[in-house]
Amino acid sequence: MKTLYATKAGLPLRAVAKGTMPRELLSRRRHTHHALDDAIEQAELFANLMAWSPVPSGP
Repeated sequence: MKTLYATKAGLPLRAVAKGTMPRELLSRRRHTHHALDDAIEQAELFANLMAWSPVPSGP
């Protein structure tokens, strides 16, 4: 998902971390470290990334 975000955002992979992603992409679920909760959180992030169309920056 890090690579997907970097590609869509036009950023180098080394500049990307979950904390650098726009808040609207992240799951609203609390991170619990329970396997099922974490899997749902990751699925929501993936779905949000797939639907995301960033606003192009530049001239």
